[in-house]
Amino acid sequence: MKDKKRAIFIFIGILILLSGNTLAETKKLTEIGRFKFIDTNMPVDQLMKTIVEKHSEDIKIGFTLAGCGDLYVPFMDQIKQSAFEEKTMPVGGIMKWMLFRSQGKVKLVQDLEWAGADPLPVFSFSLEAGNNHYEFVMPKACGNISLVSVEPVMPQPGREGEPAMQQEQQEPEGEIRRAKIYDEIYDLLSETDLYCSFRIHGGELPDMRIIGADRESERNIFSDGDLMYVDKGRADGLEEGQLFMVLEITSRRAWDKDYEFENYGDLAFKRGRARIVDVAEHKSTAVLEKCCDPVPIGSYLVPFMPDESLLGKDLGFDVPPFKADGISGRVIFIQGDYNQVASGHWALINMGAVDDIHRGQQLVLYRELHVDAPLQVFGNLVVIDVQEKTATVKVLSSRDAINQGDLVMLRPTR
Repeated sequence: MKDKKRAIFIFIGILILLSGNTLAETKKLTEIGRFKFIDTNMPVDQLMKTIVEKHSEDIKIGFTLAGCGDLYVPFMDQIKQSAFEEKTMPVGGIMKWMLFRSQGKVKLVQDLEWAGADPLPVFSFSLEAGNNHYEFVMPKACGNISLVSVEPVMPQPGREGEPAMQQEQQEPEGEIRRAKIYDEIYDLLSETDLYCSFRIHGGELPDMRIIGADRESERNIFSDGDLMYVDKGRADGLEEGQLFMVLEITSRRAWDKDYEFENYGDLAFKRGRARIVDVAEHKSTAVLEKCCDPVPIGSYLVPFMPDESLLGKDLGFDVPPFKADGISGRVIFIQGDYNQVASGHWALINMGAVDDIHRGQQLVLYRELHVDAPLQVFGNLVVIDVQEKTATVKVLSSRDAINQGDLVMLRPTR
């Protein structure tokens, strides 16, 4: 009975932490581990691999909730590389926000102070993005990801004996200014966008497929370094060293649930790469490389076509609130199982090569709230991949969540 009462009081305490009336105050966290974001009861190397394979979508949701969607990719890169330090957070240490899981849902609480009896053992992750240095911690007891600090990156002095680079204009003393190059351009499309997103696969399914895997009796999904067996071999022109893109392809019926569009094709998720390492007459063995998500047996292989990242500038959505001349379309699919997406996420639109859409093109998101009212323009997209009648896009910026069915148009001219 006492345990039940204690649990009730703890649950009430969590609700109070999440209450809007206390958002301006720092909440004191005296114990940890009851509400786990990730099960950490495993060896560290296995933990980091499990985070990538099983929890990446939840982490993306959490970063979006925290307003840090642009930090998701660099944070996951740190996880994939196991780039962390084992530290302790001192009693009194402050966390700007913490992600945790309650009733199966990802939730966020802000402004926490560790007020336990002893320092808190954590995994610490450091990364730089834009002109800031970020430190995240993950308590070992629960895996709840927390942002601890954000510090501006100080400009590096020149080498000894070399004159410092002259600024075009003297900055006020004490003011830290972002490097000029970042005011102009940055990576609009990263390798993750190019090789880990999704697209429509039209026509016949690829004729090369993964039919088995080493240790498949132990598990049914696979990742970096795992050996997979392929249903083609030397007689089909395969050679050692050839590189293929791994696609998990699902029927249109599985994703076209809410809107009746013409049959664009099947939805293909890019899962990573496979390199042929051993070739027999009619079978081959491949090793998985740079997996974005777990790879199931039955996935398809197509020749890997390298592409370059794209430097550019987010043109934003400060455009006149009227329809542009030319074609327009709508969002027909959004990333994962989300109901909504935000900056940094991917989507499909029903505009493609037949509409003269091209990779790197920036398009505007809008809504028509009333027939006589101006358009509500609220976001900017960049095209990642172009198919015949569809295109894969990434949300560069938005002041509202994006829903399936939202409208897309060319950028109007003033």
